[in-house]
Amino acid sequence: MSASAMNVRCLASTRISICDAQEKEREEERDEDRGPAESDEAGEAERVMASRDEAPQQSMEDDLEDKNNNHPSDRQFSPRSSLSSSESESVSEDGSESVSSDHVLDAKPYTSCIQEAQLSPDGSCVFTSDYSRQFSVYPISNDILTQTSPQPLTPYASLRSADPIWAFAVNPLFNLQDASSTTVLISRRDAYISLHNALWPTSQKHNEDNQSSGPVDISTPLASYKLINNLTEAVIAPLSLAYSITATHFFAGSKDEIHIFDLLETDKPIHTIRTIPAKRNKLKGGGRGFKGQITALSLSPPTSTSHDGILAAGSRTRYIGIYDPIGGTEVTHFSLPGTVNGIKFRNENLQSVMGDGVTSLKWSPCGKYLYVAERSSDVLLIYDVRNFSLTLGYCAGRQALARQKLGFDVWNAGQSPYDVEGVSHEVWAGGTDGKMRVWRDPYRREGAVQADEVVEVGDGKAPVVGSLVHASGSLAVAACGRVGLGDEMEEGARRGGGTRPVVREWGSLDILGLG
Repeated sequence: MSASAMNVRCLASTRISICDAQEKEREEERDEDRGPAESDEAGEAERVMASRDEAPQQSMEDDLEDKNNNHPSDRQFSPRSSLSSSESESVSEDGSESVSSDHVLDAKPYTSCIQEAQLSPDGSCVFTSDYSRQFSVYPISNDILTQTSPQPLTPYASLRSADPIWAFAVNPLFNLQDASSTTVLISRRDAYISLHNALWPTSQKHNEDNQSSGPVDISTPLASYKLINNLTEAVIAPLSLAYSITATHFFAGSKDEIHIFDLLETDKPIHTIRTIPAKRNKLKGGGRGFKGQITALSLSPPTSTSHDGILAAGSRTRYIGIYDPIGGTEVTHFSLPGTVNGIKFRNENLQSVMGDGVTSLKWSPCGKYLYVAERSSDVLLIYDVRNFSLTLGYCAGRQALARQKLGFDVWNAGQSPYDVEGVSHEVWAGGTDGKMRVWRDPYRREGAVQADEVVEVGDGKAPVVGSLVHASGSLAVAACGRVGLGDEMEEGARRGGGTRPVVREWGSLDILGLG
């Protein structure tokens, strides 16, 4: 890890295997037991013995290879070779997707391409959804800051889904000491919205077989919330989810609608906010409202003027709607720069701030500023809640000109030195170049605001899809993921084949210590 001025070190990573960490600890213990002189002598002796044994060992390997080639039936069977041969089969006859186990033969541990990552409010867990349709929960150790070397990071709990995971939301009252608060909402394609306990299994099968060394299975839902189209009876899977401040309700965004659910009512939403008041008019709502899939939802922190917060909704058609989270009344809505009446115009002056649809929304800790991220956009737009008609400025140089969803985070830095009633904050965002960029109080400046810090994650080969900062400011989480054509990438899991294109995908999750 490297940074321009910030002291950053890797504390834990999925790219580090348990065996490597144990071997490194044993080497450090041996070095401590031996003196400096003995350590140098032992190292020199090992190098000499290695050079002497290199030639005989090479000849023995050649002889063994010749024997194996001449007698294929005499080859020994091993579980590792069986796994690699079975999983590396091509596409099945029915054309279903296959997964090759090239990663099994690699020394590095394999993690699927992470699509979204969130940090629990108490800072104890990291939640991810990945390309392999798996939802995982990674714990953050209490003594992680005292570690002298990077530790392996493995999931504590997970669930495997048959359908892609489109969105998930974490309980804002998440607390390890309270099992009733460790819940998450998950939206999957063609399925009801499901509520899961992220840490405690609820299935009888897991209770009977609790000797398993793998992650805890949390696939059994606590409840399922029905969202059905009344005309076609089709199941509606929302693209965005958000909890209320009290965690008694949640919001689900779909096409032209925002649904409000009560956690105790599973049959249907208690209220529906329509972004278009009426669809029968020629102007779609009489010229009011906006169309499009609601791809991002964010609830502002409680303020003196709004104890329940303000709900912001972003659409794929580049519109932002502001609503009252209790009554569902629309406060206002506006289009992003370059879009008029739902049509995106080509404007050379606005080309640098135009994207292809809202992917993420974040409020500042004081609840006065709204940050907007778009797909295929190199900037983060900044809006003042007191006047949404114009943008204050934008965080430039994000390096996010890609169709992939790249999230960002806003960290509360405490009392602002510039405003008595304001709260200072930092914006952390990842890019396709494998780096995270930090903007300190960007709302104070106009126009293009360049990053104050640049942090490199790993080897920089994968885009940073999730940039998260612990509430203490001592930890940061970087989630990476990459999907590419099979010919362009040599590492990762091989998928597809037959009638489908061959792709490779891989990802990583790093916990960084901030100095």
